[in-house]
This record gives sequence, C-alpha cells and structure tokens, in this order.
Amino acid sequence: MTDPIPSAGETTSIGLPAISVPITSTVSTSADRPLSEQDFATISKLDDKSALLISTRGSSSGSRYLLDEDEITVGRDTSADILLDDATVSRQHAVFRRVTGDAAASEGAVYEIADAGSLNGTYVNMERVDSAVLKNGDSIMIGKFRMLFFTKSAVITK
Repeated sequence: MTDPIPSAGETTSIGLPAISVPITSTVSTSADRPLSEQDFATISKLDDKSALLISTRGSSSGSRYLLDEDEITVGRDTSADILLDDATVSRQHAVFRRVTGDAAASEGAVYEIADAGSLNGTYVNMERVDSAVLKNGDSIMIGKFRMLFFTKSAVITK
C-alpha cells in the first residue's frame, strides 16, 4: 500500500451552474448585455413572419440574427446560417424552424428550436430541450452563448 500524498490544505470543487431557475427577458444578470432602444426599434420593424435573436452573452454579445426563413441552422461549422465559433458549440448544434399551419397564421411568426444532436445541449429558459416552441423573451443558450427571442408582437407601437 502506498502512503497518501500530503494535502496542501486546499480543496478544489468542480460543478455545473444551477439550471433549475428559469431566466426570462425580465430577469438579467450582470454578465448579460441589456437590451437597447435600438434593439426595441429593430423588433418593432419586423414583418409578421420574421423573428429576431439578440445575443446577450458570449463573444457575439450585441449581435442580432434575423429568423426569416423556414429553416435556419446554428453551429460551429462555417456552413451554418448562424455561426457560433466556440468549442462549446457543436458543428451542427441546433435548427430554428418556422411553424406553419392555422395556429401560426393567427399568431404571426412562430418558431421552434430543435437540438441537432449536440454534445452540450440546447437550453430554453435554462431547461435542456430536444425541441421547443419559442415565445417572446425566451432565453436560448447554445454553448456559452445566450440569445433572447422576439417577434414583432413583443413591442407595442403607438
């Protein structure tokens, strides 16, 4: 039997952040970029079939991504429609899909997000999902990137 290695009196703890508390656009942390007047103006100019993602965390903080097609891919691969270049993002991480049909026609733009078999998962409001229909203000986390989802109906214009 070998003798144990003497301790230096320090302990190391490795853990994952708690993900049981949902985060919405009304709750932010100091690390998140707040929405600006320009963000709200952009949201109000969306057409009825489009949506907007606003990046609030990660190296792309402040970036805006227009969802205006039936299918939009997200990943680290250079062929992705939304390129998130970081090792925490899979090459083909997730897909945004426009929901069509009677319900979508009455509500305007309706999108869902589907995980594409990513290693680190796709999160909506801090809950890991295989797929989810998105609502205004939903927080989407892909790797270390956090984005907020909005349609035109999120902003009331007079």
